[in-house]
Amino acid sequence: MPGFVPDEGEKLIGDVVFKRDLTDRIADLELGLFTNVAPDETITHAAITEPTGTGYARITLTDASWTGAADVRSYAQQTFTGGAGGWTGSVRGYFVCTKGATKRLLAVEIDPNGPYTINAGDTYKVTPNVTAA
Repeated sequence: MPGFVPDEGEKLIGDVVFKRDLTDRIADLELGLFTNVAPDETITHAAITEPTGTGYARITLTDASWTGAADVRSYAQQTFTGGAGGWTGSVRGYFVCTKGATKRLLAVEIDPNGPYTINAGDTYKVTPNVTAA
């Protein structure tokens, strides 16, 4: 899935790298799913709409578990599973965000094969990949 770093993520990366401002970048990141129809470069964490229902929860991505070199970073495949009654909203892709008190959106991937309706027992698998290019 081709993804992008929204403006909010670009600002955070600049603050961390050039100003060493870690205010919004505590340890680890979060992986979540979104139901927004067409997120673009201007989307923020506050504007992300997530599915709701039994079994949906963000997944913690521990900092030390990312792999890669040069301009690509990857994380092992993660699985979301719909619980009793399924989820509201159709899943259109995934996002990676910070875990701090003020969460910041770092990456968004729109699933070109979506949207997906998640019913009880259905799974949605994500292999987070981020390319800085």
